Amino acid sequence: MKKWLLLGLGIAIHAQAGSLPALNDQDAWSEQSFVGNSQYQIVDGVLLGQANASASALGVELDIEPDQRLSWRWAVEQLPHLGEHSEQSKSGDDFGARVYVVRKGSFGLLSTQSLVYVWSQSQPPGTLWPSPYTSKVMMMAVQPESFQLGDWYGVERDLAADWQAAFGKTLDGLDGVALMVDADNTQSQARARFDQLQLR
Repeated sequence: MKKWLLLGLGIAIHAQAGSLPALNDQDAWSEQSFVGNSQYQIVDGVLLGQANASASALGVELDIEPDQRLSWRWAVEQLPHLGEHSEQSKSGDDFGARVYVVRKGSFGLLSTQSLVYVWSQSQPPGTLWPSPYTSKVMMMAVQPESFQLGDWYGVERDLAADWQAAFGKTLDGLDGVALMVDADNTQSQARARFDQLQLR
């Protein structure tokens, strides 16, 4: 079972407010395994994530101001095989690429919330839905409307606006960022590249 409460996940690195470490700074990013370990490595200067029936995330803890925007580039090369499974169910909760923003609550892990930007195979861009595991995690489809596997696409998100849309609350700050490639529930494979993850 995936428990998407990504802070309290053993990440002990603290960056300066608003400053994300580079994805190729492997000492700055900590891995949390949910089911096995997806493989993350730097290839040709960018981060390549590969999942083989696995799910693990790379994350960093830092203070993020509510007025900041998060941007990145990603290229999904292989999507998990969903078959008859819905992405909105536990059995189909696999994505070729995810980027998380996380807010720690006042009561520890039980009040931690996450907004997860996903490359969806079934939902139109902008669609929001709760994680099948917990309502404290909201998923948002942000893949391009049309795409070719392997091609690079840029994303830029207004964190405060997205948080308001997802949770109906004003964002007063965030506490971390994580990314993941996973294919554990579908027992399949997924592969994606990430680059230029930054706060503006």
